[in-house]
Amino acid sequence: MRQVLAIVTVCIGLAGASGMAAAQSTAPQPGEAQAIVQQIHDMAYGKCMSDKRFGSGTDLQANCSCSADVAIDLLSDEFKQAIADGTQASFAGPKLKGDEMSRDVALVKTCPKLGATLQQQCAGKTGDPHCQTLEQAIQQAQ
Repeated sequence: MRQVLAIVTVCIGLAGASGMAAAQSTAPQPGEAQAIVQQIHDMAYGKCMSDKRFGSGTDLQANCSCSADVAIDLLSDEFKQAIADGTQASFAGPKLKGDEMSRDVALVKTCPKLGATLQQQCAGKTGDPHCQTLEQAIQQAQ
């Protein structure tokens, strides 16, 4: 369940590990930084689709697309600067803004169907701290 509730973090981590290693170590040319951000988005979407944890069929596609959009919106300013500078492969700072609660709030506000899917997956898991955070985030998002 932790991976489900932290999909944004996992997606950025995955993109950082594989996509960024292949990126240039020098400052990108105009448009290359945007291409790197698009690559992060595409990798987040692909990881979400392959995990198949956010529904099925068109719901899965919509939820994965929305969560990938949120992942891009949550990139920290420092990580964006590292992308612009071409130093993202060695970046050691926070890749995402906020904490788990604020990321969950952003996710359920932006992707209400995904929030409902995650809430269903948490049903009966009252002791799971990530499910508790999700429930609080859903309440804050309303």
